[in-house]
Amino acid sequence: MIFVTIGSAVEGIEFTRLIKKMDEIAGRIDEEVVMQIGTVPHEPQNAKYFRYASYQENLSFFQKASLVVGHGGTGTILNALKFQTPIIVVPRRHHLGEHVDDHQVEMAQKIEGNPLVLVVYEIDDLENTIKKIRAGIGTTSVTSSFPEREKLIKTIKSFIKMGS
Repeated sequence: MIFVTIGSAVEGIEFTRLIKKMDEIAGRIDEEVVMQIGTVPHEPQNAKYFRYASYQENLSFFQKASLVVGHGGTGTILNALKFQTPIIVVPRRHHLGEHVDDHQVEMAQKIEGNPLVLVVYEIDDLENTIKKIRAGIGTTSVTSSFPEREKLIKTIKSFIKMGS
């Protein structure tokens, strides 16, 4: 199962771009896709979805997923790593009205190149990135890279402290 999450952003800064693209992709792949869509007005036709869930319910999706596709929120990244689930980070973009600033782009740039996380800046690259991961290309096994996982978590925590 691929779990797609856009976090808890409020109305006005929806991440419709990611939900629509993943809905298209879900119609072309043979793996179940479950999406957390928040206030996005688009209702997926090719995937199961829900708007919000409790923290524990969300954690169960991270744990069950073979892959997480999510926004560049630190909680999303850390939850995927907590369960050693590969993640594709698609940062929200300020100039597209998806967030109040570009801190998710900055976070993505900090973690880019880490073998545990793939970053997709252009939404049209998402499907090929998913196909590569499903074929076992482009990521190092999370479970075999515990030192890299710890390094990534330290990087994320350092980034959070800089913003405080």
